[in-house]
Amino acid sequence: MSPRAPVERLTLSAPDTEMGRIQQALMKLLRGPKHAQAPGGDGLPTSSRFLFYELVQMGVLDKDSGKVRPDGIVSEALTRLRLLNLIPWDWIIDETRDLIEWPAYPTILAGVLERLDGVRLNPWGAQYPPMILTESRSLAGVLRRIAFEYLVPIAPTNGQVHGFLRTTVGKALQAGREILYFGDLDEVGNDIEANTRTILEEMVGALTWTRLALTIEQVRTYRIPRKMKTDKRDNTRSAAYETEALSQVVIQELLRTALRARLPEPLAKIQAREKTQRAKIRRRLDGM
Repeated sequence: MSPRAPVERLTLSAPDTEMGRIQQALMKLLRGPKHAQAPGGDGLPTSSRFLFYELVQMGVLDKDSGKVRPDGIVSEALTRLRLLNLIPWDWIIDETRDLIEWPAYPTILAGVLERLDGVRLNPWGAQYPPMILTESRSLAGVLRRIAFEYLVPIAPTNGQVHGFLRTTVGKALQAGREILYFGDLDEVGNDIEANTRTILEEMVGALTWTRLALTIEQVRTYRIPRKMKTDKRDNTRSAAYETEALSQVVIQELLRTALRARLPEPLAKIQAREKTQRAKIRRRLDGM
């Protein structure tokens, strides 16, 4: 058996290459005010899709390069930076994969004590919370932490879908329930939103529908670049504005502001009650 070839030493790509320029831009972007230095920790974790759109806006990448997966080079660059320990692995989330684990404990009491800090009070009282729907998985990925903070359901439709809406989302809704929607502003995105709303309202009746992003006002305010997108259904081209072109921090603040305004009482008061009730129950359980 011939000896194995030596493994090439892992380094950053040369700065005058495309990969090198992308690696340098990603390090600067991730360590800067849009991510690691963002207020409230809202800039991290992020996804390669959001970073791709930020690089497009910076002029580092061309979205319409003709490549089958123009964002593939971003994923490759991120992997190299993480392997070199130049950015932490947990700064980037992969919303396409999940690990499902089942908790188990030596005794029921041990399980109750272990899980006690995770027990939450319903901040919505007798009213139903709004449901967040997003056109893409990447949007759901960066909004999931805020959805958990306010205990509201969230789901990506991931484009045109029928079965998932009928078997899962629609069964969790009631007539009049509010939907907070995030999707692209273009013909395809509008059709996806209309299809989603039509199916759900056929199932449960009229819904209160609020598009939080992307809106024409946000396009103007944040100067979202226009892209020409080809509709694969009929090969026509039209103007498109993509939600991920908004800053991740802006998107998260849009959701947090909307949820804060809809809560029946401030979240801090509910969290204070949670803390008091947990301490009281823990004292009882510790004596068993």
